[in-house]
Amino acid sequence: NLFANSVLALDAMTGERKWHFQIVHHDIWDRDLPAAPNLVTVVHDGRRIDAVAQVTKSGHVFLLDRDTGDPLFPVEERPFPPSDLEGERAWPTQPIPLKPPPFARQKFDEKDVTNISQESHDYVLERLRQVRSDGQFVPPTIQGTIIYPGFDGGAEWGGAGYDPTTGMLYVNSNEMAWILTMVPLNPDGATTGKGLYARYCAGCHGTGLEGSPTGDMPALAGLESRMTRDAVSEQIARGVGFMPSFGFLESDEVSAIVDFLFGEDEETSIELEEDEAELSAFFAGSPYGHTGYNRFFDQDGYPAVKPPWGTLNAINLYTGTIDWSVPLGEFPELTTRGIPQTGTENYGGPVVTSGGLLFIAASKDERFRAFDKDNGAVLWETQLPAGGYATPATYEVRGKQYVVIAAGGGKMGTKSGDAYLAFALPE
Repeated sequence: NLFANSVLALDAMTGERKWHFQIVHHDIWDRDLPAAPNLVTVVHDGRRIDAVAQVTKSGHVFLLDRDTGDPLFPVEERPFPPSDLEGERAWPTQPIPLKPPPFARQKFDEKDVTNISQESHDYVLERLRQVRSDGQFVPPTIQGTIIYPGFDGGAEWGGAGYDPTTGMLYVNSNEMAWILTMVPLNPDGATTGKGLYARYCAGCHGTGLEGSPTGDMPALAGLESRMTRDAVSEQIARGVGFMPSFGFLESDEVSAIVDFLFGEDEETSIELEEDEAELSAFFAGSPYGHTGYNRFFDQDGYPAVKPPWGTLNAINLYTGTIDWSVPLGEFPELTTRGIPQTGTENYGGPVVTSGGLLFIAASKDERFRAFDKDNGAVLWETQLPAGGYATPATYEVRGKQYVVIAAGGGKMGTKSGDAYLAFALPE
């Protein structure tokens, strides 16, 4: 896994590798680095140092010397449990920065179970006791393992914003638990439609064709009433949207999957030529699959953990401390019940201005907000026509400053949109 999950420095003129720093060893938790690093200049031990700050899905900030790749704050290689899955060898340690502290919670215990209602608390607690929840970097299991922070962070694709005048890094974070459950795969199943679906498709679309609760991964139940066999076959071969191409599958394998999806014959069996069988075995190699990327919700579809479920954080890179953290987003229906602002899952980063403002959309409530960068107070907000799951940009035209956000929506089950909205102070 050399260079995977790493910050890599290359000489821009020659392509020569200058240094690399691996942030996750042998990643079996989908802990890819979610966003581009920030190039920053910090005051450290009385000196100004050019550095690079990398935010992670696990809720950490790694601050590295830009010239050498050496951490500016101590990083400790901590031991973590081995895997109990046959053939899997989890890496025995993972690097954990001692400063700054994590900007997302690191473990989901019973004391962290949602408290928005007794019914929700009891529902989540019963499910939590059925799975393994031992914190970060615990290997996946057949029993089911809590991934917390979840597959989508911690930090996500918007990344962080940096204020060079203060050394403050601003990052929004998700506080969502997910459940990863491994399932043994029958080697002989690679030649049946049901087995091929389990191997290649169930991880996203669910073992029961149910898709994801938020709609990010569509349900495939009843697909025969919405698409033709030829259209489905072509989509499998070519991919679409988030779905990659499965062009390596032979036509008989694709037909077997379509038979299963259309409920015609889930046990359609196929025979492959020797070279085809070798290629199929290469791609099918794992003895395990998983039941999908499953957020842990209560019975009403709210996150399983105590709020906040999404936050905006100000991290001082000079001192390695978190100056403030506030909820980002809300569920109005919970607010009207007297529940303090919960924050929501969020996608899309912040932009910070020299005038003291921080702009960010990102939240599920489809609002665009301006915060006081010094204390996290909301100074202004507006409703967007669709979710702003992107990072805003600020620009100037004829001496007037604007901020613009793309409102494309479509994430977390929200409606889609196609607007760019620009805002400015009144004349």
